[in-house]
Amino acid sequence: MNSPHMDYSLAPSASGPASWLETFLVTGLVIAIGVWLAPEDPLQVQGEFPWSVMAPLLLGVRYGFVRGLISASLLVLAFFVLRQSGLPAYAAIAPSYIVGVLVCGMVVGEVRDLWERRLLRLQMANEYRQYRLDDFTRAHQILRVSHDRLEQRLAGSDQSLRSSLLGLRDRLRAVPNGHDPLTLLAEPALTLLGQYGSLRVAGLYRVEPVRGQAPKLTQLAATGVMGELDSQDLLVSLCLERNELVSVSAELIDAGGQASVSSLQACIPLIDTEGQVLAILAVRQMPFFAFQERTLSLLALLAGHIADLLHHDAQVLQLESADAQHFTRQLKRSLMDVERHGLSGCLYAFEMTRPNDELARLFERSQRGLDLHLPLHNERGHELLLVLLPLTSARGAEGYVARLGKLIHEHFGMAVELDGLGVNVMFYDLESARQRDGLRNFLHNECGLNDQQVVV
Repeated sequence: MNSPHMDYSLAPSASGPASWLETFLVTGLVIAIGVWLAPEDPLQVQGEFPWSVMAPLLLGVRYGFVRGLISASLLVLAFFVLRQSGLPAYAAIAPSYIVGVLVCGMVVGEVRDLWERRLLRLQMANEYRQYRLDDFTRAHQILRVSHDRLEQRLAGSDQSLRSSLLGLRDRLRAVPNGHDPLTLLAEPALTLLGQYGSLRVAGLYRVEPVRGQAPKLTQLAATGVMGELDSQDLLVSLCLERNELVSVSAELIDAGGQASVSSLQACIPLIDTEGQVLAILAVRQMPFFAFQERTLSLLALLAGHIADLLHHDAQVLQLESADAQHFTRQLKRSLMDVERHGLSGCLYAFEMTRPNDELARLFERSQRGLDLHLPLHNERGHELLLVLLPLTSARGAEGYVARLGKLIHEHFGMAVELDGLGVNVMFYDLESARQRDGLRNFLHNECGLNDQQVVV
């Protein structure tokens, strides 16, 4: 309450007894001083300036309309009392003095009251904003403490999303020949999905196509009590029909109508880059705070990456270089993320028409954390560097090229550009094109590559 933001008072309050006492004392003092200094004209009616009018002016400014009017009325009353006492200067009535004194007291008091009302409204608005600011500050402090605790919890955890996927890959490599990797990795895959989706009751089911019938669903792993899964369930049938994530709307769950639609809240397919559904994740119960589009999209992305690990693409395995295999898998995954989830992705091809080892090392230094580089030789006999920028929009790709140009200027001089070094820059936006045929045309025709180098 002692904060400076609460100090909006123009003058002391006019509602207390002190204001009345001060009104009579100041007015009486002005009259008494006039009688003492000029007994023949105490109110300065005949003088050059009526100094007695200062009393209603001062009281009107200090306490408002009512006190100013009362002070002016007391001066007018004193005028008539002095007139009755026989002062010759007051024998004739001075209308201008009477009206002027009353008007001065009223006008100044009204202006003061007007500003007090305005300041009162400002004070009320300021108090409301201060209340909202305090409420926001408390919420911010709670959020900051919660965020700090979350950071401490994550910092103490020895497993990240990347390390989890790498762990699954290491387990997959350790699977003996002839064994089913999906069966062996079902438990750790479900554990990973449950960790990032906060799943309470969920199950991972293998999808086995049956000719002329609904696919056969076999439970591989479960969290909580799942039991058998009906292939005729609405969410399951829609998921298998569309090969995409299907969930019940949050509004339907809030209204209690979920049971009439499906026994599940969400159904997420494990679909690889070739569009083959290996399994489905059936979610029967998850916390309300986690049941949102962002969490479900994350689960769909994780399910796709797990499917890529479990299912080896025969075309990719034909590539001799391990780097080319890894680059091709990531390129297909980026293209699928663009097609199915609306994410961004860009691909650059830098064709060096003449050898330049320094430029090659500069390209290597320019690689960011998520970017993928694949050096190749195209059919034109030139060195070509493919740069995949996953989760990067066309505007972000322009920033990458600008950063690369800055590095070239620092290393080769301000007047040197990529084309001056014999580099042809070719760009392909995965988000705007969304066509595998267009990507193949870009790689084969524009870049001069073949199916033994990159497969899409």
